[in-house]
Amino acid sequence: MKLTEAGRSCTADMASAYAPANRFHGLSREDLDLLATITDTTIDSVQAAHKADLGAWAIEQRLRDHPDLAVLDADLDRRS
Repeated sequence: MKLTEAGRSCTADMASAYAPANRFHGLSREDLDLLATITDTTIDSVQAAHKADLGAWAIEQRLRDHPDLAVLDADLDRRS
């Protein structure tokens, strides 16, 4: 995001403040507009970041529910 590129440390704070609600309720058009404005990016960039966050969060949840999967993933990575 452009704020990160500009050396602003508040970007992660803004993203983490929105992430929990977005994970459960999605992003409204108003949230998309606001985040795009705050971060000086496009709505498409905000949506892409949101989708990436959802993917990472889903993996995190699976590993919490099944910690043994982390060992299997590490083994598969070593074989690649």
